[in-house]
Amino acid sequence: MSPAMPEASLTSLMHLLAEQALLALGVPHPLMKELPPPNPAAARFYIDLIGVLKEKTAAARTVEESSELEEVLYQLRMRAMDLKPQADAPQAPQS
Repeated sequence: MSPAMPEASLTSLMHLLAEQALLALGVPHPLMKELPPPNPAAARFYIDLIGVLKEKTAAARTVEESSELEEVLYQLRMRAMDLKPQADAPQAPQS
């Protein structure tokens, strides 16, 4: 039996993008056996997409959607900042 599909909504879209950002940040996903290495550029792209979603839907969101969007963006940006020093660190030459 397959799980029911969620209703297509702004919240669903936001969570879909956030999930992709988290995967790119290297956060484990319960359905994945192996996690690809963190990809800060891809994470930033998905976080920026959520920012665009926020900007473009400003006049049409409910208070709850706005609050959730703000929280998701904040949490993702904080995680991205934690990853940034590792991504900017010089790589040791491979032999």
